[in-house]
Amino acid sequence: AGAEGDYQPVPDDAETVPVTIGPPPDPSLEDLVYRIGPYDRLRVEVFGVEDLSSAGRVNFQGFFTLPLVGAVGVNRLTTDEAEAKFEEVLGSKYLRDPRVSVYVEESANMKVTLSGKMTGERRITGRTTLGQMVAASGGVPPVGKKRQVVIFRATDETRHTPNPKLNAFVVDYQAIMEGKLRDPLLVGNDRIYVPPSALALFFDPWLGVFRTYAPVELEPTRIGPGI
Repeated sequence: AGAEGDYQPVPDDAETVPVTIGPPPDPSLEDLVYRIGPYDRLRVEVFGVEDLSSAGRVNFQGFFTLPLVGAVGVNRLTTDEAEAKFEEVLGSKYLRDPRVSVYVEESANMKVTLSGKMTGERRITGRTTLGQMVAASGGVPPVGKKRQVVIFRATDETRHTPNPKLNAFVVDYQAIMEGKLRDPLLVGNDRIYVPPSALALFFDPWLGVFRTYAPVELEPTRIGPGI
């Protein structure tokens, strides 16, 4: 058992993902600053002018619609930057010295997806590590592989594009629990994959990619009568 012939390989034309063995680098302070993105729900309050205050979602192009003003681009802005932009637009046409507050009521981008032997979608707030996320989700089940938890993360250059390119980081979660490995910080839209304990993950150091092999179901070996 365990020979390559016992496994069904991924087709040769399957897209592969570059792999690193070990935790991903922690995001910079700049990366941890929340930036508004498509489908976020915002509440915009204009002090003293209730008719201009509004709540709603940023559209897929990154615009938020404010009464009378219309669509204002807020994609990739911090809340402070969005407040300044709304104040500039309102001050140029409608109000003298406007004061605006922007709140993110619901973030569409600060979420982590769990798959494999753990499933679901979880919101992250502030500094959340892989260990905290897995523990809060009930921990790796007995049928999951603790030594090969995979974090799929978009590259910095493509993170905010419609079809980001991914890197995979194979992390020894057991070593994190034992305090032997750094517990990496998560970022929005990370995907955490917990393989079944029977699944074999193979890393090809020459190609810098990894292949997944699903074991073929074998008939149980009978050792003796009645077993």
